[in-house]
Amino acid sequence: MLKEKSEILAHQQDFLRFIQSLTHINEHVLLTPIRDGKWSTIEIIGHFYTWDEFVLQNRIPYLLTNSSLPSSPNADDLNLYSAHLARNEPIQHTFEKCIRIRKELIETLSDLPEENWLAELTINYSSLSLYSYFKGLMEHDIHHMRQIHTFLKDIQEIKKTETL
Repeated sequence: MLKEKSEILAHQQDFLRFIQSLTHINEHVLLTPIRDGKWSTIEIIGHFYTWDEFVLQNRIPYLLTNSSLPSSPNADDLNLYSAHLARNEPIQHTFEKCIRIRKELIETLSDLPEENWLAELTINYSSLSLYSYFKGLMEHDIHHMRQIHTFLKDIQEIKKTETL
């Protein structure tokens, strides 16, 4: 398998395992903002779903054709909407949606022919490869995974200190 495709698929699987590992965490912790003025863990998880859905419906079908791409949503509006949903729906529902849509994304990416991964694409006057596009999304995932990991580590440290 092409190393670029393999790298992206390996990340997608790691991401999926990471999200699944969070499903056992206390609801109060999941609803606590990771820092003042920031989202909670569940809000971060909720926003993955809406962006994965956008990529599946409004990017992948168009990236491999000469068709023009549908316009992107306003990122702030979509993020506010997804955070609101995640705050107000059952936590388990948010996890299920995120896991389901990411599995669908993995399946779709797995099916993409290798020759498409390095071919140049044009997105809003920018030229990049499919690999570069998904590498950017991967870096976004990793950023949020690190935020969540740091927050959970800090919570554990606080709990240890409180029990001393």
